[in-house]
Amino acid sequence: MKPDSAAQAAPLPRPSSRPTLPAGLVRWLHAVARYYPVALILLLWELCSRIGLFDPLFVPALSDVLQTWYVEMFVTHDLLVHIAYSFGRASIGFAMGATVGIMVGILMGRVRAIESFVDPLISAIFPTPKLAIFPLMMVFLGIGDASKIALIFLGCFFPIVIATYAGVKNVDKYFIWNARTKGANSRQVMWTVVFPAAMPFVFAGLRTAMLTAFLLIVASELIAANEGLGYLIIFAQRTFNPTLMFAGVLTVSTMGFIADRLLQALGRRLFRWQEQAER
Repeated sequence: MKPDSAAQAAPLPRPSSRPTLPAGLVRWLHAVARYYPVALILLLWELCSRIGLFDPLFVPALSDVLQTWYVEMFVTHDLLVHIAYSFGRASIGFAMGATVGIMVGILMGRVRAIESFVDPLISAIFPTPKLAIFPLMMVFLGIGDASKIALIFLGCFFPIVIATYAGVKNVDKYFIWNARTKGANSRQVMWTVVFPAAMPFVFAGLRTAMLTAFLLIVASELIAANEGLGYLIIFAQRTFNPTLMFAGVLTVSTMGFIADRLLQALGRRLFRWQEQAER
């Protein structure tokens, strides 16, 4: 038999008969598989409350909490006002901490004198609980927004500056040398080599700082505030309104979750090249 006829006589591979799911359905199933533990906890919460395992005076049913949340959010709009206050304070403090933290982290990684001066200060202040400094901030800045924003700034600054500094130090010296041999000056090396290479570290610090901002804004509003989610939670606790208290806690958790997921999505889009390089 001739080679051509043998090739023609060879059986062709049969197409797979296994059905394939639509891409949208696959993504939905992945999302369900990722978040089913949260859904399971919420379901158990509702079930245990309905069958009497939880005292409704202390742990109300999830459905009652959601009903209170809906009324406070869309009927009276009180919850929306508190969200606006908390989100505004947290956003300003986070933005200030991110801006200063990234700048100082880059300078520490590139200038030895600044590193020698700032590093001991970070080592001394960073381990101190930020809420322990909050009373001192209230003495100098008052009990208004300034002290709360300063607390969030301080809490966000340290994880960002440490992450940025680590990212700058982690840049391969070969890339810097290669850029300089091609005529790049210090500013060009910074913006075309060092900063892009350090961005994954910076985003890790931003993620930690964002969650810290939500923690600190609620904690500071629990101590001294007349509005905000922290104030709403402590007000509900003092007036023995557990459904409103849990509605406030659920709102804080949801806001932090959404902010974290948005930042993660932005990071995946910006650093798609890193995922491809790791494959």
